[in-house]
Amino acid sequence: MSCPELVFALARGQNSFFEDLAEALLFEVGKLGGNGRIEVGTYPEQRPGSVTVLLPPHEYVKLTDVNPTAGMIARTVLISAEQPNSEFFKWNTAIARHAGAVLDINRRAVRAYRKEDIEAEHLQLGYSEAWDRRAEVPERNIDLLFIGRTTPRRERALAGYANVLERFNCQLLLSDNSRPNVGGDVNFESGDEKLRLLSRAKVLLNVHGDKEPYFEWLRIAEAMSCGCAVVTEHSTDIAPLHPGEDVIAGRAEALGLLSAWLIEDERARADLVARADARLREDATLAVGAAALLEAAERVDRIPVPTRAATDVEVANAKMTIGPPSKEPAPTPTVDGFAKAERQMLRALKRQHRETLIFRRQFAAEALARARPERPRPETIDVGFTTAWGEQPPPSVSVIVPLFNDAEVVTEALDSVTRSTFSSWEVVVVDDASTDGGADTVHTWMDRNDAKPATLVRHEVNRGLAAARNTGAEKSRGELLLMLDSDNKLRRLGLARLASALEDEPRAAFAYGMLDRFNAEGPVGIVSQFGWEPDRLREGNYIDALALIRRSAFSKVGGYSEDARLLLGYEDYDFWARLAEAGEHGLFVRQFVASYRVGHSSMLSMTNLSKVDAVAAVAEHAPHLMAGVDLQA
Repeated sequence: MSCPELVFALARGQNSFFEDLAEALLFEVGKLGGNGRIEVGTYPEQRPGSVTVLLPPHEYVKLTDVNPTAGMIARTVLISAEQPNSEFFKWNTAIARHAGAVLDINRRAVRAYRKEDIEAEHLQLGYSEAWDRRAEVPERNIDLLFIGRTTPRRERALAGYANVLERFNCQLLLSDNSRPNVGGDVNFESGDEKLRLLSRAKVLLNVHGDKEPYFEWLRIAEAMSCGCAVVTEHSTDIAPLHPGEDVIAGRAEALGLLSAWLIEDERARADLVARADARLREDATLAVGAAALLEAAERVDRIPVPTRAATDVEVANAKMTIGPPSKEPAPTPTVDGFAKAERQMLRALKRQHRETLIFRRQFAAEALARARPERPRPETIDVGFTTAWGEQPPPSVSVIVPLFNDAEVVTEALDSVTRSTFSSWEVVVVDDASTDGGADTVHTWMDRNDAKPATLVRHEVNRGLAAARNTGAEKSRGELLLMLDSDNKLRRLGLARLASALEDEPRAAFAYGMLDRFNAEGPVGIVSQFGWEPDRLREGNYIDALALIRRSAFSKVGGYSEDARLLLGYEDYDFWARLAEAGEHGLFVRQFVASYRVGHSSMLSMTNLSKVDAVAAVAEHAPHLMAGVDLQA
């Protein structure tokens, strides 16, 4: 009996890595004498000798207008690749009950299906020539590569490795699974670009997204096919691979150190890759999975094709329509009296806090004018500078440090600059009328670092974060401006990596990277984990202030807006939105460049109280961006 044609039904806009798997399976099916094709957006015609393959079923049902009937699903092979206990797995389960055959790439998921009385089979992934790009890439110049969706667990783990992995060239690709990742995205790589990345990487790091000890077979099979060593958190169902022989496995806390060892020990890494390569080619080629798919398709092809009349009746009755698990209709969202009152109270609280700040500034300015009628306007005072400031020529980078009541931590921020491997810098500290002796702390630091170019200026009256940054830009001399908040810390290689990114792309307005978030207990997550996407700004700010900005771009938009509605945490959001509105773009460095202190300041909590006024200000300043106009057209 000849093999039936396999028709992979894919949805428009679905995750690209499923298309990558479909193409690889078709490649292997062809080598086994079978044939097939991919059809996008429609359900393939039901006929003898042709079997539909849904990969993955839940995305197809969710993203298309096609609602296949139970009779159609009965002549379909489902290929699942979702973790048990996930919402997506539950969707697949609902569809799988009617399927002609169900295959899954992980034995753990196969067992979960069987617990639901669904006769699922394992589809083995492994080496495939379709994935092997080693001959196309001359050099492995990426020390460590991470590819995966962002989750709080992964963010905490990666932040915990920041100190160990800082000295290496890392590429951390954290995708946003709240939307399909369709490829060509700054946060997601697929197809040939992903395979070339894997072929350039020495080590692929695998950290579980959640507590489920799920082995990411697709990503790891692709990596091993490209000759990349794998360091993974302890996982179930990795056979035929052997921990310690073909992969390095360990506890989540140890993965950074294990990765560093493997990156530096070339011989150990080469031996690991060679054993993994031999194991996959012998015991786990993708051809094994393709053969299982062909066998399942042959069984499904024996199921009679539903007649047109039967299908029409089934559609009309809509009793067997396949879709996600049924739920009670969601009630129309309402805001009860208590919740509405609470929101109004919080909004009023923020406005009151903002108005109090404005009143205090006005009162301080008026008091100064009464005490000093000959110079009634508040001024910016040059408090002092180091010897190096006066003797050394203007540097490439000016590090601007706004200071307001951060005396206890500002020295850490300044010391982090002195440890930078990038040498052409100066520091401009702007004391925004601190009351905790912060200016004295900076002065003491300058005395100890007289050989470093630094200056301290002071606002006679508190003017706010935006004004402090603008003053820093006015007083600085570099062509590149780095915004460093006084409670954060620059990483040793961070400035060099940002400067290198701008040197490689002269048209970019700024460069930024990830910040590992930390508190007194240790690492807690990541800030700025996504690349530059102006559309994402319409949903809110996702980029921290710490970025290396060209002075020309800073001047083009007039620096930071001092609109009072942006007080208490929206200054950065407004700045990035206005840069996007002006047609400028940023570069994303996919590794940690600085550390972000959590819990030291109350600004974030105040920011979250109410955003109505601030977002209105951003919309006024960047109307085309916020209205959804394509600014790149």
